[in-house]
Amino acid sequence: MSATEPAAARAARGRAPLPAAGVIVPLVTPLSPDRTVDAESSASLVAHVRDAGADGVLALGSTGESGALSAADREASVAAVVAAAGPLHVMAGVPSMGTADAVAEARRWEGLGADSLLLAAPFVFPPSPAELRAHFTAVCSAVSIPVVAYDVPGRVQVALPPALLRELAVEGMIAGVKDSTNVLSNAQGVLAATAVLPGFVRCTGSEEAIDGLLLSGYEIAVPGLANVVPERHVALLAHARAGRWEEASAAQRELIPLLSLYGAPLAGGSPVAAFFAAVKEALRQRGVIAHSTTSLPFPPVDEAVADHVRRWLAGLA
Repeated sequence: MSATEPAAARAARGRAPLPAAGVIVPLVTPLSPDRTVDAESSASLVAHVRDAGADGVLALGSTGESGALSAADREASVAAVVAAAGPLHVMAGVPSMGTADAVAEARRWEGLGADSLLLAAPFVFPPSPAELRAHFTAVCSAVSIPVVAYDVPGRVQVALPPALLRELAVEGMIAGVKDSTNVLSNAQGVLAATAVLPGFVRCTGSEEAIDGLLLSGYEIAVPGLANVVPERHVALLAHARAGRWEEASAAQRELIPLLSLYGAPLAGGSPVAAFFAAVKEALRQRGVIAHSTTSLPFPPVDEAVADHVRRWLAGLA
């Protein structure tokens, strides 16, 4: 597949707009045993969440191992997802160390056919608010597709001030925010700062309180567990969008124990590594992807993880 094919296919049908509400699934990145991107499994995963009713997919979010992939594999991942997406909105993450790389990757993802971008602050050197403004302005000005600000201080050492998000939105730089702080006061601050902005989209990466955040004013859920059980998150969002809050809360309560999937006993692995191992192994056991390979330096899936996942899947019935 040439690098231009996904863009040509997407251009033929027009861009898929940024959803105003719903579920955007932050895809894992399926890898072959040699740790290169498995395009066939990527297509299968996209079909899995699309058939469940997801409104969009995110390639190269934190769930996609973006910080562990090579530049070539990041490009291959975006290309594979775009090629398989069909009518789904494709958001592509820009996990770069600095502004120059972020501009280059943003332009590359737009050229491959991504519909929007998820842009975090640069990492290594925690930026000041003025430097954050310069970073977002440079990247957003370099592309013509919507940019969603990614507030993920656990990965980049700095939070995005709600006042700055509002300013960037008013200036036409960003179209929304994905709040992955898991701090309720921050979520409320974002809501207060952006409530009167027409068309501004608020996405939550919190998996434990999707219903409450939707009730507060967030519109989109971006839950990692939706890789495995997307139909449950789609149902929760359908209840919320219809104003059936008791049903939405019941769906949320049913999801809470399923988050135990992430606690796989991966020998020598960090909690992040255990997350990747468990989610990929669950998808492999469900027949969605071919392999549960993870990136270096994460330890490979072992029998303890496989057994943990088998027992977790047995509990879904």
